[in-house]
Amino acid sequence: MAEIVPFRGLLYNSEKVGDLAKVMAPPYDVISPKMQDEFYQRHPNNIVRIDLSKAEADDKEGSDKYTRAAAELAKWIKAGVLQRDERPAIYYYTQSYRLSGGVHTRKGFIALSKIEEFGKGRIHAHEQTLSGPKADRLRLMQACDANLSCIFSLYSEPQLALNKIFEKEVKNEVPAVDVVDDNDVENRLWRVDDPDVIRRVMEGMHDKPLFIADGHHRYETAINYRNLMRGKTPDFTGHEPFNYVMMYFSNMDDEGMTIWPTHRVVHGIKGSNPSKGLSPLRGFDPAAFLDECRNYFNVEDYAFTEGKDSAIKMNFLKRIESAGKDASAFGLYMRGVNAYYVLVLKSRDVMEKVFADTIPDVFKNLDVTVLHSLILSKILGITKEAQEKQENLIYVKSPEEALSAVHKGVAPREDANQIAFLLNPTKIEQVKSVALAGHVMPQKSTYFYPKLLTGLVINPLTKKQQPNVGVKL
Repeated sequence: MAEIVPFRGLLYNSEKVGDLAKVMAPPYDVISPKMQDEFYQRHPNNIVRIDLSKAEADDKEGSDKYTRAAAELAKWIKAGVLQRDERPAIYYYTQSYRLSGGVHTRKGFIALSKIEEFGKGRIHAHEQTLSGPKADRLRLMQACDANLSCIFSLYSEPQLALNKIFEKEVKNEVPAVDVVDDNDVENRLWRVDDPDVIRRVMEGMHDKPLFIADGHHRYETAINYRNLMRGKTPDFTGHEPFNYVMMYFSNMDDEGMTIWPTHRVVHGIKGSNPSKGLSPLRGFDPAAFLDECRNYFNVEDYAFTEGKDSAIKMNFLKRIESAGKDASAFGLYMRGVNAYYVLVLKSRDVMEKVFADTIPDVFKNLDVTVLHSLILSKILGITKEAQEKQENLIYVKSPEEALSAVHKGVAPREDANQIAFLLNPTKIEQVKSVALAGHVMPQKSTYFYPKLLTGLVINPLTKKQQPNVGVKL
């Protein structure tokens, strides 16, 4: 079962910091060094100074960015910059954003979730993780003894009953936080501390499976932190704060849920051998690559004249979307070739014929699996290990960014960028199916928009905080 409980959050004190928008930030893993500098300059209490503290040249064990983050957190609490709520609460959180000419609102709530191992309960992952980010987040968590940002999880409830409970509760209430972020998304947060409302929400979530949408590294970090703390607490009961993690829960059946694709740029392919497929050890030949693709895909050509490709590009982008409604389809652009291409998988049994039972059935109709297994691995020869290490891959958010990275040689790989692959979004039903089957997608299979703000609320993991104080089922 999904076991959730309220908690006494740490929130920014607007009387101390002023404009709350200036102390918020996006998740740490989308912040570039330039953005980090901007957030540092924006406000002396910006959450980035804790969640993504800067490294310094003379850092050493016991005196580094993690200890500085912990010192900042303690200082802000002592100075009243961050204040602890007196009563356990669940925090209702909405994000309103413009898309396709209209305003959409994603609704959810922040509470604590009892930590479970993947595959042993009702919490499911859907993407692979890497060891580096988990080690970084664990050191920060050990230093600060706090959840600084939320895991983003999904649940299914077509009746939208929980959303209706929250909407009724906050209808005439002023939000504790109401800020517009750098992406022009309005973020609003309300405290909900009525014990009866909390009990109804807990009961409503009791039988719900949870699917991690974003924050896989942080969730696995929470598992590791819990295990370390249990090792230090031989008489643990299972109710200590370290057995819980701060989580945002959003209904996947709500109309405000949006998934964007993450596009791929391939670089560093150094050779070709058309008779045996392509290999990063032998070079890249665009014509040979296209010939190999035609064995599995119908290839549509959108040739253009340099500098006069606007209309062609628009038709190309529209075709990727329309083709993707009935089959796995990708946009393709190669450096030095004045044409865009749309690759449409010839039939649904192509993946079955090529991979048989070496790939789980639930994966075979996923665009990201077709791309990574059939194109990147089999045709281009980029091994699964190289893909996981991102040795030949760059992940970008917008089609224009992907195309420019290849056409203009823009950073970070410049002349080494050779191919851009444009994808359609993964469907929410596919995320659910893969997770329930106990599998994980390749990295960057989904981009849930908008990103959750960091700095809205912090969950301190102290011995004094019992997660379920004041609430009885």
